[in-house]
Amino acid sequence: MRYQGIAEKIIDDISHKKLAQGSRMPSLRKLAQQFDVSMTTAINTYHHLEELGWIIAKPQSGFYVSQPLLSSQTPALPQFRSQPKSLAFRESEIDYLTGLQQPGPLGISQLGPSMMPIESLQRSMKRGLKRLDQQLCSYPDRQGDPALRKALAQHFSNQGFPFKDEELVITGGCINAVRMALETVSGPGDTIAVNSPCFSGLLELLAELDRQVIEIPSTDEGVDLDQFEHLLQATTIKAGLFSTSHMNPQGISMSAQQKQRLAELANQYQTPVIEDDIYIELGQGKTLPLPAKHWDKGGFLLWCSSVSKTLSAGLRLGWCLPGRFLNAYLHRHAVSHFGISTPVQAGLTDFISTGQYQSHLNKVRLTLQQNLRDYRAFLMQTLPPDTAISSPTGGMVLWLQIPGLNSKHLWKRAVQQQLDLRIGPAFTTLDLYQSYVRLNAGWPLDEAIQSRLEHFSALVDQSLALDQPVP
Repeated sequence: MRYQGIAEKIIDDISHKKLAQGSRMPSLRKLAQQFDVSMTTAINTYHHLEELGWIIAKPQSGFYVSQPLLSSQTPALPQFRSQPKSLAFRESEIDYLTGLQQPGPLGISQLGPSMMPIESLQRSMKRGLKRLDQQLCSYPDRQGDPALRKALAQHFSNQGFPFKDEELVITGGCINAVRMALETVSGPGDTIAVNSPCFSGLLELLAELDRQVIEIPSTDEGVDLDQFEHLLQATTIKAGLFSTSHMNPQGISMSAQQKQRLAELANQYQTPVIEDDIYIELGQGKTLPLPAKHWDKGGFLLWCSSVSKTLSAGLRLGWCLPGRFLNAYLHRHAVSHFGISTPVQAGLTDFISTGQYQSHLNKVRLTLQQNLRDYRAFLMQTLPPDTAISSPTGGMVLWLQIPGLNSKHLWKRAVQQQLDLRIGPAFTTLDLYQSYVRLNAGWPLDEAIQSRLEHFSALVDQSLALDQPVP
């Protein structure tokens, strides 16, 4: 609908400080004239922005720029100097697969089923399968179906990030793309620089591949790139592995300046950097944030992403732009895989080429923004008043810091009661984030989710009352 597009433009302007907090918005009549729409559309636009918390109405005065509901503070970002560390200990540290009968909506970062375009995706799958004809009997193209590579290249080009389809490799999800990138540019025993905190799945992957890690502290702008450059100068690391947009779990994004500098550092020191960008299309603004790969002049960045978070984890389909490592990446991909399912690729090609994927993204971004606002408001009412809750720029997770909480003890109680969640120590190799918890907000806040959040809050209260506080 037209009003949603106008609302997205206004949200983007507020997020990028083109509209200052507290400033007066144009009157409804002026807004209608500015965008050449009816008064009804203008009213719907402001009503939608009010519901999301981006503007407020003042009687007899007009509409003013506000912001989504924020807690009084956000989780602290510890600053430190780290050393390379082995990951072998993680094998017995926290096992999320033990004790739980099935994963829950607060634990795994994913969209709720009600937010998925299941019927339209099924139709695309049927059309794609029908078009295959005899191609269905052949092994898949090991680089990925050319039609899908072209569709993805066009999709991202439309959003300001052009690349050549022949440079893209289709993979079995983002984690698979990252795995092959790590195996392409590093070997067992090598040290990899990562964000801190770092997505637990990446740490588990690095442990399995027998890589050492060195954590780089997060900052308000993204990552401490001065410390990263110091490690590059000292030749301490073999490669970098960074999330750059809507990081999981902390929810922040590198600024455009940081992304550009990251690419420049990789090229200056000729050190590969793997960019895990699985949340890039789930930002709260209308414009896609450019990845660091956009500034990669020498091909030292390997950009990885997927539709696992935006569309369907079950498709198991992702991609990588390996840059100068394309031939080596393709060779490793060819000897370890016989390609990705042809019908799945054909169905996704149809879904993207018909514009349904972009339409879905436009809707799901606004819904996720509302989810995050609803969850934060609910948690602020039920958790201790000194709880710090992240204010994500996108994605679908919330990062909580609850002073005094022993999150490991909380997790054990939660597992016993079949409540799935993720705790801070799973996102680090260091003695950090002991009082932190990550919650998924990808499901709308219905009665069932409210019940789970109330259960979580009650366990927090119990843990704070029974356990020895942690710093």
